[in-house]
Amino acid sequence: MITTTTEENVGAQVIAHAAPAKLYSLLLRLRPLEVGTLMPFSGELVHAAWLDWIREAAPDVSASLHDGNRQRLFTCSSLQFPLPPQRMREAERDNVHLPVEPRQTYTVRLTFLLGELFPLFYDSLMRFNMAGIGSRKPPFMQIGKRAFLLEEVIAAADDPSGWTGFSTFAGLVKQVRAMKQTADQLLKLEFAAITTFSRNSSKERGYSNHFAILPLPQYVFPGLVKRWQELAPPELAHLVQRESVEAYIQEEGVIIGDYDLRPHWVTFVKHYQRGFVGTCSYILRGKDEPTTPESPLTVRQQILLLAQLAFYTGVGSKTAMGMGQTRIAGLKKTVEV
Repeated sequence: MITTTTEENVGAQVIAHAAPAKLYSLLLRLRPLEVGTLMPFSGELVHAAWLDWIREAAPDVSASLHDGNRQRLFTCSSLQFPLPPQRMREAERDNVHLPVEPRQTYTVRLTFLLGELFPLFYDSLMRFNMAGIGSRKPPFMQIGKRAFLLEEVIAAADDPSGWTGFSTFAGLVKQVRAMKQTADQLLKLEFAAITTFSRNSSKERGYSNHFAILPLPQYVFPGLVKRWQELAPPELAHLVQRESVEAYIQEEGVIIGDYDLRPHWVTFVKHYQRGFVGTCSYILRGKDEPTTPESPLTVRQQILLLAQLAFYTGVGSKTAMGMGQTRIAGLKKTVEV
């Protein structure tokens, strides 16, 4: 079953009107073919499996997608097990392999940051399904040594998980402009997967590079500025202004008002990764300056816009390998196209 949105015939419509300005967040519901075990944090394996599937289903674009990963044109989650969050965190920290079995379903989240990727995925999926008609249904994806069938694709914005939907860059701007602004605006972010920030240290002092494991404003929002300017269409790229955002942060216009963060660590195939999970509330302080044709959004609106973008791009390092899955806590998503 493919549940792309609540609109009828959306697949054909999206293919016909594909544009680079669209953003998508999908859940793939998977069922393993046989009993086995898998690493509790499998983001690296899911990343490889997704690229392998595209290589088989659409070889003509596989190379460009792989090259595009340098700009992170998509994100992948780790395989999500039907277990309580605390149990998953413990398994990830201890790297205790977990059972997978055909009577259960598991999910993977994908986000597409380039509009053409969704029609490519949709078309490839249709051809994949047609290839299985009249014969034994082939495995959809192999994650590590485990083969999975695809049961459902979910992209409807009202999915109870809160991790699906689609929008456009213009739609995100429209949502932010419609938000009611208050003094000391509160912004709460949920970092649902292990998150960390790669930092370049001073070579002059002989310090090595390191990973920062706290979501300080100067780590979170400048990285999202870069993503907006890489991905947004040219007519919207100027709406987020790096100098203004960085100055606002430097002047402590953004401060942490509250947090519920926990250190976390996971094991990749060949290395260990430290980071954090949890929630962090930021207070956007000060009065809004008047907007101008050169600066159509206030700096606080720009911060809120970046937080909306984070739902699709993730935050921090290795977002294409299961890390940095982020969303605004308590925000009801709408579809803007």
